[in-house]
Amino acid sequence: MTEGVKTIMYPVGNLGKAKTLYGELLGVEPYMDEPYYVGFSIGGQDVGFDPHGHAKGMTGPVGYWHVDDIEQSLRALLDAGA
Repeated sequence: MTEGVKTIMYPVGNLGKAKTLYGELLGVEPYMDEPYYVGFSIGGQDVGFDPHGHAKGMTGPVGYWHVDDIEQSLRALLDAGA
């Protein structure tokens, strides 16, 4: 069973500014606040910021689809032609 897209990761150039902006926008404090990652959770949706994302090749937001069984999900994708 899948849970759908529950995490969206954004590459950011300025982690402090992103944290301040989204804290104001979402009205919550981050659940994780580290130099390598800041994460917010609201209504079952996680929004995360990676200050090294651009250096890793991220050009925009990346959605993470949560699944109960990664092996089964991978097999289903491969069987479907992925």
